Amino acid sequence: MSFINKITKTGQGIFKIIKNPWLLNDILNRNENWEHKTPSDYKKGLRQISLPQLFPEFDGKLETVAFLDGGSLITDLLLIKNACKTFVSCKYFEIGTWRGESIINLVDVAEDLNTLDLDINDFEKYHFSEDYAKAHSYFIKENSKIKQHLGDSTKFDFAKLNKKFDVIFIDGNHHFDFVVSDTKNIFTHLVHENSIVIWHDYAYSPERIRFEILNAILKGTPEELHQNIYHVENTMCAIYIPKNFETNQLKLYDNPRRTFSVELKVN
Repeated sequence: MSFINKITKTGQGIFKIIKNPWLLNDILNRNENWEHKTPSDYKKGLRQISLPQLFPEFDGKLETVAFLDGGSLITDLLLIKNACKTFVSCKYFEIGTWRGESIINLVDVAEDLNTLDLDINDFEKYHFSEDYAKAHSYFIKENSKIKQHLGDSTKFDFAKLNKKFDVIFIDGNHHFDFVVSDTKNIFTHLVHENSIVIWHDYAYSPERIRFEILNAILKGTPEELHQNIYHVENTMCAIYIPKNFETNQLKLYDNPRRTFSVELKVN
């Protein structure tokens, strides 16, 4: 590309940003920019542990999987389910429910099920489409076992719950400030000494780290607990669990360390 063409393209780019300032946020939030901000010890992501390390009896069946955008991998859902199975009469809390696909799969393994998601006014405030808002709670509207708390998680009074939870799933707004806020609130108000905290979308895929979320997790979690935060292999999730494990580092295009058997039927 000639010097003149580069100058022309630069000028066009600057004009577009002036005309559409939101484009600057897109540039600043690119994954490589967040990667540059990441502390040196985490440039390759969190240390990895496997599902069998976490849960030697790992197994499971899911009754409700939509396979639609905005959902979770089968391994993500089974990670949450197996985490709940480690507690007797598990108390579960999640931020970010939308259709309710994650929590509906826990009705047989958790005793106290709680969700927090936006109410209709908040959907409008954050400019979600009407169709997106209508999909809210699709799977759980008629389930009396699930307690639905409504509101913006950055303004919600977590202290009023007056309860600690065994498993907490953070899957709300995935921008840095929101994940930091959700994480701080969880560790301030809802965690006990044996709680498990799981963040969804720590990675775009099991092999591609989402550095904005990684930085938010580190910012929101007390520093003395960082040693117990891991990336769970074969999932898009990070996990805090107060135990130590042998770990490995993510290696792109590595050969599979394990495979899974899957059986599907359409309901």
